[in-house]
Amino acid sequence: MPQRTPKRFAVPADDSWRRVRGIFVDDWGLKLLALAITLVLWFMVSGRITEREVMVEAKPEGKPASTFEVKDVTASPAKIRIQGPINYLNEIEKLTVPISVEGRRESFDVLRMPLPVLDPNIHPLGTINVHVTIVAGGNSPAKSQNPN
Repeated sequence: MPQRTPKRFAVPADDSWRRVRGIFVDDWGLKLLALAITLVLWFMVSGRITEREVMVEAKPEGKPASTFEVKDVTASPAKIRIQGPINYLNEIEKLTVPISVEGRRESFDVLRMPLPVLDPNIHPLGTINVHVTIVAGGNSPAKSQNPN
């Protein structure tokens, strides 16, 4: 009966083994540089979410009733925290809240007013209260200084 010799697996030649080893094992300096560049780009593009405190300014819009004027507009708290990607938050200095005073004849309060933010990536963390003081004056005729 003929005897079979066992097959041997092909062993890569020294030259091709060095190439494979060079790709996967050697050149650690270049691999670390590529990893560092990748991480920096990922952090820049990913837009880490953070919080920041910004000033709030209430701005009256419209005109009160004739012979009345807006004396004071106060928002409390004066600062509020907002949340969003850090590159968006760095561009915001303050939030302006429009308050309609059209046709008003007396002072009023707006409680727990949500803050309008034009960018959908920014989220205010809270609400504000606004007090608007309206007084009579402005267009009224001047009174005489003579008591007689």
